[in-house]
Amino acid sequence: MSFFSRLFSNSKAQNLPGLLELLEARGVPADLPGLDDDLLAGFDALKARERESTADAIASLHKRGLPLPQPWSKVQYELLPQIVTTWQGEREQFHYRPCFDNLCKRVLADGKPVVQEWFAIWDIHEDYLLDLALDHLEERTRDKPFVRLSSGIYRSDFGDGLDASRILLPQYWNNLFPGQNTFIAIPRQGLLLVAPQVLLPKLVEAIGEAMREAGPDVLVLTMYQWVDSKLMPASLQDPHPMIQPQREFRQMDAMAAYSAQAEDLAKMQIGVPCPIGILRTQQGRTLTMATWVEGKPALAPDSDLIGFVSSRGKPLGLYWRQTLPRLQRIKGEPVDIWGPRRLVFKDFPTVGELEELECFAPADVHAQVLNPQAAQQGRPAPDRSQAQQSQQSHAASASAMSNSPVPAHLRGLSLGVQSDD
Repeated sequence: MSFFSRLFSNSKAQNLPGLLELLEARGVPADLPGLDDDLLAGFDALKARERESTADAIASLHKRGLPLPQPWSKVQYELLPQIVTTWQGEREQFHYRPCFDNLCKRVLADGKPVVQEWFAIWDIHEDYLLDLALDHLEERTRDKPFVRLSSGIYRSDFGDGLDASRILLPQYWNNLFPGQNTFIAIPRQGLLLVAPQVLLPKLVEAIGEAMREAGPDVLVLTMYQWVDSKLMPASLQDPHPMIQPQREFRQMDAMAAYSAQAEDLAKMQIGVPCPIGILRTQQGRTLTMATWVEGKPALAPDSDLIGFVSSRGKPLGLYWRQTLPRLQRIKGEPVDIWGPRRLVFKDFPTVGELEELECFAPADVHAQVLNPQAAQQGRPAPDRSQAQQSQQSHAASASAMSNSPVPAHLRGLSLGVQSDD
C-alpha cells in the first residue's frame, strides 16, 4: 500500500469492515493463494472506499481466474515496460495503453505483465507505475551504445530481451544519424534497428532476416519514422522504391492480427472467418485477399479484395471489397471482438449481384490464383475474346504471392504504373 495511505490513515479504522468480511460478501475464499500479510500490509490504514476497491479487485481476479500480485515491496524495483501490438494488448487480459500506431505498452512486474486490478491492490496509480518502469529501463540503457553493423545501420545490443521497449526512449537512438530522417524497426522483442533514409534497403533486408529468425515470435514488421518528436509508420512518397516493401510489411502485420483473431472466432461459432492472404500483381504491388465461401455466415476482414467461391468450390471472381456496400440486400454487421474490424454476412451474393461490384479479376484468373500449380500444368490458352474480357481490372493476371517479406531483391520496385485507388 502507498506511503500516503498509511500516513493519512483513518482514525476510525476500527469501525470499518475488515478484508475477510468484504471478501466473504463477494464470494471470495479466505484461503486464496497469495492473500497474505505482505500483500496487504497497509490495508488497515485504508479508508472505506479504498477498502472496497481492494476487495473488488481481489474478487475480480478470483472470478477471472487470474493470480494475485506479488507484494509491492518485492516488485517495485523490478518493473519494466514492454511493447506489444495493439491487437495483442486487446486480446490478452493484461493492462495496456496505446502509444504508437498499432503498438501499445504495458508493464512487467518481476517478468509478468501487470493486470489492471493490481493497481488497486497495491494502491498505486497506473501513471506512476508506467513512469517508474520507464525509469528502470533507462537505467539499463544509459551508457550502453548501439552496435553499428557492416551495412551502416545500427542494432540494439542490450541482451535483456527488452530492446523493442527502447522505442520508448528516443533520446538514445534519434540522433544516431544527425541531420537525416531516422527510421526504426522492432521485428522482435529483443531487437531494435535504426537507419537513415538512404539505408532503407538495408533496413528492409535486416527486417526480413529478423523475421526468419523470429519465426512465430515476430513482434511487428512495419517500419517507423521519427518526425517532429513523434513516432509514426514510415510514410514514403511515390516513386520511392521502399513504398512496396513498407506496404508489404504492414499487410503482413494486419494478417498476423487477423490470423490470431480467426482462432478466437472459431470458438464463438457465429460464422466462418474468411481466410486472408496476399497476392502480387504483375506491376509488383501486393493486395490482401479474403476468400468468402458460400454456405455459412462469413466473417469478412477489411481486405483489399474478396474472392467469392460457390458452395461447390467454384471460383466466381475477385472483387474490390470497398464496392461491397453497393449490394443493398447484403448487409454486414460488425463482429464484437478485439483487433481489426470484421463484418458478418449471412447472405451470399447472387451472380447478378456480383455484376454490380467492381471486378478485379474474373473467375478463370481467380481459379489460377487459388490453384497456381494447376495453372502451370499446360492449360490451353484462352482465345482472344476471353483474354480481352479478363482485362476488367488493371491487374487481371494477378498471381499468388509466396511468403516474403521482400528482398528477392526488394521485390516489386516498379510501382509507378499502379495507382492506390
